[in-house]
Amino acid sequence: MNIVLIAVLSAIAGAVAAKIDSYRKSLCSDVPCLLFNTRIAAIESVIAQQSGDSTYLAIGDSITEFADLEPICGRKPINAGIAGATSETFATQGARLAALLKPDFIVVALGTNDAIRNKPDFREHMTKLLFSLKNYRVVVVPIPAGSGVTNAAEYNAVLKEFEPLAKPLGSTKTSEDGIHLAPSEYPAWKGAISDAVAHQICPS
Repeated sequence: MNIVLIAVLSAIAGAVAAKIDSYRKSLCSDVPCLLFNTRIAAIESVIAQQSGDSTYLAIGDSITEFADLEPICGRKPINAGIAGATSETFATQGARLAALLKPDFIVVALGTNDAIRNKPDFREHMTKLLFSLKNYRVVVVPIPAGSGVTNAAEYNAVLKEFEPLAKPLGSTKTSEDGIHLAPSEYPAWKGAISDAVAHQICPS
């Protein structure tokens, strides 16, 4: 084979590989890639095992991932929480997972990690995510305000722009880190989500 042709093909292959690598890294910019890829694979596996059941998709961070989600309005939960995830994590992944599952509705519980990291583009990424889910019925969940999330009110003010919105928790008990919900708080958190869905989605 011509040496020049080989050089050209090698350059093209290198450029393609670099683009693929860059794309993969962009998907896990907020979550360590090994954790992200492992969790995404687990979520996709659960979705692939569904056999026609009516479902809902719960998109979120570790608060969602650690939750023992329950059926709402007869729909089975598919927990797509990823520890460390921000609104940017799901700006593209949310719609992709929804397309795989085709849920009856979607719960979006993001923002805690955005707040902790003081991410300035929270509104932009939430807008992109929710626009990508415009063909689905969606309920947005406010950030639980713990001692480790001192600017929760600021980010919850952004979430108020998106409807429908679950009722925020009152006084929130957290674990020692001041971020994650204490086990005793999960019933109220899940109850607020269930009530929002029951009143704003299930009747229609």
